[in-house]
Amino acid sequence: ASVLWLVMLSQRMGMRFMTAIAIANIVFFAGTSSASVTEYKVAIWYPTTMDTINAMYRPLFESYLNRVIDSGLNIRFKTVVVDLEEKMLVENLIENNQLDFVFSMAGRIACIEKTYDWVVVASARNRVLGKEVGSQGTVLYSLKTNSAIKSIQDFKGKRIGVAHIQSGSFYVGKQVLADHGIDLYRDTAQLVFYGNAYADQLNHVLMGKLDAAITASTFIPQKYPDQLPNLVFHSLMNASYESELYPLQTSSWLTPGYSVACSPKIPFTIKAAVADALENLSPNFAEAKAGSLSNFTTPASHFDVRAAMEEANLFDSNGRCLSPFGQMSSIMRCPPGFVLDTDKGLERRCEFNKLTCPTGYPCYCSPCIASISVSLFPAEVVLGL
Repeated sequence: ASVLWLVMLSQRMGMRFMTAIAIANIVFFAGTSSASVTEYKVAIWYPTTMDTINAMYRPLFESYLNRVIDSGLNIRFKTVVVDLEEKMLVENLIENNQLDFVFSMAGRIACIEKTYDWVVVASARNRVLGKEVGSQGTVLYSLKTNSAIKSIQDFKGKRIGVAHIQSGSFYVGKQVLADHGIDLYRDTAQLVFYGNAYADQLNHVLMGKLDAAITASTFIPQKYPDQLPNLVFHSLMNASYESELYPLQTSSWLTPGYSVACSPKIPFTIKAAVADALENLSPNFAEAKAGSLSNFTTPASHFDVRAAMEEANLFDSNGRCLSPFGQMSSIMRCPPGFVLDTDKGLERRCEFNKLTCPTGYPCYCSPCIASISVSLFPAEVVLGL
């Protein structure tokens, strides 16, 4: 219809029919043709709700990248919130070729590096309580008014909450307890896995449904700073990451903070463009402020993270990370002299111990039980020969 209209207009202007057709076609095709645009999917995650994740990181990984990366590359970026439910698990999306980049915590990055040969592009530096932070620790905390817990040794025989099993707060926190002679599976009265629900874990400590909990050192200062005076953080230490003194409280050694990794299929020019754009992010940009980000730096190493995760039994026999939506008992290893209770025993133990599990969260009560030593004697001894 547009071409016909242009032909009629040209003829009224006194042009010959064939000339009018040529002009109309030039105008039409010039207005409709363009190089195809390649869309790259960026997975984003943070331990909160989907709406909050989108508010924090969509401006950066959609608006900012689409604005600053050279339009001549004919690419655009689209974010996808992952890991809040099993069908949106990062591993499943990668295996179905539905992701190109992932922005997540160190444990998730370590998983996809090891399993899929993905490459870290850049690592984030955050702003927490007005301080710039390029790494993350783990804190073990309890309610200040809980007189039953005065030190980390009092975690024995208590109700303990842990977070996402691929968060450093889980596998590093387990190691911190072990360094104080406490086994997470043998010595706790009740162990509750909160997955992505870090806020629920904190609320249950404040409400007295948990005696203590283990979480990422940046989470409470960044999202619930008003609760800091109500809490006690145990076994605190001074820690440094790449020669930088950590400015927040931590009970542990430090892991990298959040990073961006990309598929090995991504062309070098695209990977370099993303890295350059992120490293040029200013903390004054609205997109940075939305996610409490300062800037990005060169990629952090996740070697120590992988080693700690392997020690915590978080990879299966094929080297794939165990799903945070799987059976939590599958990651449990009991210390010498103890064995994991049977499935039926695990199901009944909380009820037997008169401990109520928070609705909706996997919960285990004293899952490691003492093994029975059986001495085998020679037949001669048994028969008195």
